[in-house]
Parts: sequence; structure tokens; C-alpha cells
Amino acid sequence: MQCDACRREAVIYQPYSGKHLCPAHFLRDFEAKAKHTIRSNGWLHPGDHIAVALSGNAAGAALLVFLKDLTANRRDIRLSAITIDTGISSCPDLMQAQKTAAACGVEWFPCSFAERYGTTMDALVQRDGPQAARCACRVLRDDLLGEIARAHGVTRCAFATTVDDSAGKFFSDLLSGTVERTLFPPGMMGKTRIPGIRPFMDIPEPEVILYAGLRSGETISCNTLPPGPCAGSVSVDADVRAALDTYARRHPATKFALANLAGTLAGIAAARGPPLSCPACGEPAVGGECEACHIRRTVERGTES
Repeated sequence: MQCDACRREAVIYQPYSGKHLCPAHFLRDFEAKAKHTIRSNGWLHPGDHIAVALSGNAAGAALLVFLKDLTANRRDIRLSAITIDTGISSCPDLMQAQKTAAACGVEWFPCSFAERYGTTMDALVQRDGPQAARCACRVLRDDLLGEIARAHGVTRCAFATTVDDSAGKFFSDLLSGTVERTLFPPGMMGKTRIPGIRPFMDIPEPEVILYAGLRSGETISCNTLPPGPCAGSVSVDADVRAALDTYARRHPATKFALANLAGTLAGIAAARGPPLSCPACGEPAVGGECEACHIRRTVERGTES
């Protein structure tokens, strides 16, 4: 197939736009979308120190490369990377995260669940089961990211969340009856309240992987790395994602519709305010202690000074 913009050989077809794009025009289209998302949300400010949540997978590497280019001429913005080793045996090699950070010339701050909490995700899965462990991963990882970010003067944490992540999480919340997670999503990292940004939130996951592959020859080798277990700050059951992927193949706009609906509902809920708040942390809670505080207490992580 030929590119619709220049007639060169296309590397991707976007079913939602009807366009075939060559590498050059795909990169231009991809980066324009990510820049528009950043501008429309006001996510870059003078004096910012942005830390990318870098797990060693292709999506995180793509985000670091993109932000490195975007801020290359901004001496008033600092960029770094944080890697959390959750202790999952099938997790991408964390040494790849270190290599990616080094190739991009940014500081790299690693930490692990074992070091901070005295446990691992593998141990939590064995003790509590996969679903409870995924919830714990999200809470404990965000807490630890926030702690490391605060210690190094980070003002914003960047996540490689995609349209697939947002749609999958909303769909999973609907099926599991936990829609309050969508209505009142945490905008800050754990107890430190450091804001998170998601420049790829309007871009499908396959395009993020392709972007990483096309940029890998310039900076890093990341196109073959699989997505991490908690990539994008969300965790979605494999069967839920598979069902959504199957439906989306016949209806290309499905994930965009779900992601947009999730954002609309969250905006409406935010305007009305949460019905109840957790007495411990003040985050929205259906009743009594919120899920995050329950997980913290269960894991016996202690309290921050």
C-alpha cells in the first residue's frame, strides 16, 4: 500500500482515520497528536522536572524518546526516568530500562517492591490471587513512584498510557462493578500528590509500539519488548482485553468511544464532587476506608514521615 500523503510505501493503516501512512508521515502524525494532548491539558511549565515511569517496555521507551526530543531545547525543563521493580518474574528486563535512560542521556532512579515493602508481586499473587495482586500493584507502585519523585524534586510523572489502556480499564471496571475507579480516578501519585501526565492517552497501543520500533534505530532497541504488567498505570485482565480487542477489530472506533466516555463521566463526577471521602487520605471512597488505604494497611507498608 502507498502512503496517502506522499505515495511512498506505507507502514501502517489507521482504520479509524482511513489513512495509510509511510514512516515519515506516521511519525509526524503521531508526534502531532501527543503534542496536542500536552498543550490541551497544560502539562508543560517552566521549571518542571518530569520523570518518565520507565518499566523497560516499548511504550515507556517511546515516551522517554518523545519527551527527550520535545524538551531538547528547553533548558527550563528537566527530564529523568524512574523504574520500579515490582518483582514479577515475567517482567521485561529492567536492565533495558537503565540502557534506555542512558541512551537518552537522562538520570535513572530505580527502586523495588522488595526493597521498599519487603515483598514482591509474585508473592502477592501467591498470597492473594491475581486480581487482588493487580490492584495492590497499582497502589503500591504509584506510592513508590511518588516517594522517589518527591525525593528528587520531580514535579510531574509521565506515563505511557494509551487509548487501549483507558478503554480496557473502563471496560474492566464496568464488568467488575468498580466503576467508581473510572468516575474518580486518582490524578496524583500516591500520598505525595505529584501529578501524572499521559501524552499518549489519545493514541492506540499498536501505534505506540510502531513509533518505538521506528525510533529504535536512532536511540535504543525497544521494538521487541512486550508491555509490562502494570504499564500505563492500569492493569486489565487478559480475558477482558482479549474480548475488547476482538470487538474492536470489527468496530475500529470502539476503544476511542470507551476512552472518551470514561473521560466524560469522570468530568461529570468531578463537577458534582465525590459522595464520600476516605477518612485516612481524603481520596474518593464508596464508604469508609478507600481501596488504596486498605491495600497499604494489608501490605503493612507503614507510614511516611
